[in-house]
Amino acid sequence: MSDTPEDRTVIVVGGGPAGLPFAAVLGGWHPYYRDSPILRQRYPQLVQALSSHTDSLLSLPFADFLRAGIPPVDLFRLLHHPRQLFENFEQIALEFRKNEAVDCLLLTQEEVGGLWNNVPQNLLTLSPGQWMEFAFYPLALHARETGARYNVNELIIKQRIIDYYHHVPERFEVQQSVHTWERVTKVEPHEAGFLVTAADVSAWKGRDPVALRRPAFPQPADAVEQSYPTRQYTCRYLVYAVGQRCELHALGVPGEELPFVTQYYEKPAHFPGERVLVVGGGRSADWAAAELHDAGKHVTYVMRQSSANHWGLINQSRGGLPYYARLAEILEDPSAGMEALYGANLTRIEASGEGGLVRLDVGGVERAIEVDHVLKEIGGRADYSLLQGFPTSLQLVEKHDNYRFQVHQAKVHPHTYESVDIPNLYPGGYLAEGLGLVVIAMHGTTYAIAADILRKEGKL
Repeated sequence: MSDTPEDRTVIVVGGGPAGLPFAAVLGGWHPYYRDSPILRQRYPQLVQALSSHTDSLLSLPFADFLRAGIPPVDLFRLLHHPRQLFENFEQIALEFRKNEAVDCLLLTQEEVGGLWNNVPQNLLTLSPGQWMEFAFYPLALHARETGARYNVNELIIKQRIIDYYHHVPERFEVQQSVHTWERVTKVEPHEAGFLVTAADVSAWKGRDPVALRRPAFPQPADAVEQSYPTRQYTCRYLVYAVGQRCELHALGVPGEELPFVTQYYEKPAHFPGERVLVVGGGRSADWAAAELHDAGKHVTYVMRQSSANHWGLINQSRGGLPYYARLAEILEDPSAGMEALYGANLTRIEASGEGGLVRLDVGGVERAIEVDHVLKEIGGRADYSLLQGFPTSLQLVEKHDNYRFQVHQAKVHPHTYESVDIPNLYPGGYLAEGLGLVVIAMHGTTYAIAADILRKEGKL
């Protein structure tokens, strides 16, 4: 490690859908208002407020819009998606022009794209594909430029959306501002603003997540700072966009580390044998349980939640999401070969013959189930422990939605998304207080944060 840290203006921690757009926007690609017939028809007052604004929209008085009931994330969502269905580029009330770049470095512990790098091979989104896009690069434009053929209004599979995210740095010529396979291990106060320590974890590129039994990116317990070369950076502004699953949850039961227990699911072919116990209850567990069942496995689906809570989501989703319709069909058929256990907790996992034995408490009744595999689909948490030595800790508030998606968000100033506790630190994406947990808003903090940094730097 060098004795002299490398000095940058902005460092973005995290390269997922919340962090990645900063590379382009701080790289100089700024939004400008343009006329949209749909926006004019649906939101005439907004058009009246913006039609005379010829400068970059980053120079808007976001505090005034907030007082009028339009937070920045909603403002840019409306401009980007004035209607949910994409018909043509003319409906988007934004155009992006190249301006002066701000010195920005994005650090991510894997490839850009965040958790989408590690979801199941055939996983479909919860939303139309174009809701997952960045405003400066419509998915339809990406498809046209790359020769891909698919309907951007349909649900999109993992490979298509990850191809899109991976293409962004090259497409906007910001590759030099993106360092992949650098895991930030510590963020501390410094006279320059922040001191960031990061480990070079490029050795993890070749790791097999199936053999590793979890996604192939480091976890806090891996202590990479002691095992790999580190480097340090200073910066004036820090965007903390590590995502809500950067630290995976654990069951905390004996036997969790046995070789037939895994926290990685890509496809059924990785699960030889017939008996799979899936632990979870969220969307990823729902997907894995249904897909494993349809691949011929006998699935025991173990959930802590109640049947009413699980079926509330299934019934809400089965009309528009085909994989929830399929899950409902399986669970409603007593002969289908899937057993759902509600109000259940694992108490112990044991080796037994060529497989294992899982002991459960199901509503006060003990059960023992023989398995070939245990799949933990129990999610993760945002890791705020990287922030060390600050005089004030981040104030966190719990946020959850009807899809059982939950995260602890940091309190922020709602017109800039700057932390109320640590000046010049900006929680990005879902980590910002008040941000709705829907994909259409996950990158919506980008513009207000970029605007605040540019304003402080005297560039607006």
